[in-house]
Amino acid sequence: MDRASSSRENEGEPGTPAGPPPVRVLTFTVLSLLADAAAAHLGTPLPGTDEDSAKHAKGCDLTEARLAIDVANAVLAAARSAMDSDERLAIEGLLTQLQVEYVRRIGK
Repeated sequence: MDRASSSRENEGEPGTPAGPPPVRVLTFTVLSLLADAAAAHLGTPLPGTDEDSAKHAKGCDLTEARLAIDVANAVLAAARSAMDSDERLAIEGLLTQLQVEYVRRIGK
């Protein structure tokens, strides 16, 4: 039995995959992961979270933070039209705050 027919047989059953997730969902997840990576490399919690800043104060890697921010901006530019406005605004705001924090850290 091939994968396609096996997948169709299990459609609708709880706990079985219904197919690949929408790319829009994957895009938001990737952007969230990149923002989290940027914040961790900046040594700061994600803006708008209540995380203990001491947990993130282990050190800074500004090169990695910049890379994560730049990649997130590139992904956002490519997927902007496919995202819901609330998702897009949330990610744009988050990336703006991370960019401000990056510039602040670079200036130290």
